[in-house]
Order: sequence, then structure tokens, then C-alpha cells
Amino acid sequence: MKQLVDNLVEHLSMGKQEHLAFLDGLFYLLKQKDADVVDYQGLKAQSVSPQCPKCESINIIKNGHQQGQQLYQCKECGKNFRVTTGTFVYNLHKKELMLDYILCMLEGKSLRQCAKEIGIDLTTSFEWRHRILTALRSFDDNVNFFGIMELEELLMKYSEKGRRYKSKEEYLIAQEKKQHNVAVLAMKDRSGNMLFNLICFDKIKKVKIEKILRKKVSTSSTICGEDRKEFKKFRSKNLKSKTVKRELVKDQNDTYNINTVRQHTVRFAKWIDKQFRGVATKYLQSYIMWYIVKHKYLLNKLIEDVGRILNLAASDRRAWYEYIKLRNKPIENLT
Repeated sequence: MKQLVDNLVEHLSMGKQEHLAFLDGLFYLLKQKDADVVDYQGLKAQSVSPQCPKCESINIIKNGHQQGQQLYQCKECGKNFRVTTGTFVYNLHKKELMLDYILCMLEGKSLRQCAKEIGIDLTTSFEWRHRILTALRSFDDNVNFFGIMELEELLMKYSEKGRRYKSKEEYLIAQEKKQHNVAVLAMKDRSGNMLFNLICFDKIKKVKIEKILRKKVSTSSTICGEDRKEFKKFRSKNLKSKTVKRELVKDQNDTYNINTVRQHTVRFAKWIDKQFRGVATKYLQSYIMWYIVKHKYLLNKLIEDVGRILNLAASDRRAWYEYIKLRNKPIENLT
């Protein structure tokens, strides 16, 4: 792996703003040093303790080098692994093209356009996009809510876009599912924190809302939702709830409204339809996180955003395994 920084200790001790400035110039840094995304993954790995991708133990020892990468061995289960094992760059061929692929992806180009411009086939273009998007899904671990929080239900059509059916029975089951909607719970507070969760078929259930709120919401928060029983009462301790009727939502001066989260649900649905002509439901949460990252973390500046996306993707050490699991398992258990 190429050395990207002259002083590793100084790099690891950077403050938040310094680190963001580093990421904003990361695209040019990698180009200047003729480095690639695997080189950055190696740098990123040095900011956290090595962890076994099999048993997740941190009882790890170094075990030599292979193809320029540090090898490790888990003292608990004996597995040997590299710093890239399990990450979005694991077993990545043509790794020198991935940086330019991220650039094309942020430009809003289709899978075919990305494939043609970068020089890869369409299947590889699909895989690369979803390696990145699956890694972005871990971003929701850092999203929590405070103060006045808005809830909104977004219903979207169930889709199996791109699926090839192996039998007539599979096809008929899929046609039955396509008669249903899937429900997304959209959440946003007044500090800009936002998260959408794909949670069930047809309509949101109260128990699902409570499960998410217990993990994500401060106990002193005030929650605004529509005038429906699912949004009226929450069993989570110390959470205050406000009911917002649809006819009151238009009042921009009302403190307790759901205007901002509704704007985002409308914008998100249009983005999915216009930009991608719909996406398969099993990948919908990945595109949701892309939308969240765009509005929460990116600057809407192409070059700077390449570095920020790369940093987020490199932060997830299990992205490859999650992508494989998602790719091989159709959505069947939304309840």
C-alpha cells in the first residue's frame, strides 16, 4: 500500500474540521500519489483497532504481509485476514478505477453510463454501486434525535426491479407482492438530523415506531406526527407526543408541525422515480441512506464529496458481507 500521509500520528490527531478539510482534498491527493481506494482503506484502518471479520474479536496479532497489505490473525478463532477483508474494497478488481467510479456516481450518471465511461461491464457497475451504498448504511448508527422531532409515513410500491424469475411459481408470488406498498418511517428533528427506515408492508405499525424511537430519540424530545393512532401514543418512557392534523400542517408558524419531514419525503420519492426510475425494494434502504448522506454530510461539491463518500464507505468493516447477504436474500420478512 502507498503511504498517503507523511506523519501518521499527526494525521490521526486531527480535529473534526481538519479531518473534513483533508477529506475535501482527498481526491486530488490520491491522484497526485497515483494511489487508489485500497490505499485509503489501509490508512483508514489505522485509526481503529483490527477486528476479526468472523467472530468480531479484537484479540488480534500481526501475521506478516501479503501483496503489500498487513496480515492479521485472530487469537480467538484463528482466522487470517487483511485490513481490507470484509470492507467495500474486499476482493476488488480494477481497484484503480473505483475513485473515478465514485465521481461518476456522484455526477448522477446511470449504471450504464458509469460502466461505459470507466471501462467496466454493467454487472460490475451494479456491484460497485451497491458495495458503496451498503457501506453507507452504517451511517445511521450515528444519527440520533433531540428536541422537536417530526414523524411521517411514506408509502412506496413494492418492487423487484431487475430480478430474473427461476420458475412460474416465483413469478406469481412476486406479482402478488407487487400489489402491496412498503412503509417507510421518515424522521427529522429541527437540528437537521434525519433518517428514513423501511420497516413493513402496507402501513406502519405502532410497535415498529416504538422500537426505533427507543434507540434513536432523546427521552426529553417532543414528537410530532399525523392524527393517526400509530402516531398518537408511544410506550417509550418520558417521550412527549404531539398530534398534528393534516389541515394544520400548512401553518408554517405553528411550532408543532411536520412540514420539513414531509418536504423530504416528497423530494425523496421524486428522486427515486426520476433519477433511477424506481429501485428494487430489497435495495431501497441503501438508496435511502444515499439520500440521507447527500443532505446531511455532503457539500454538493463534486470533488470534495468524493473524499467524503470514500471516507464513509471505508468506515464500515463488514460492508462486503452485508452486500452479499442482501444480494442473495429477497425481501420476505417485512411484517
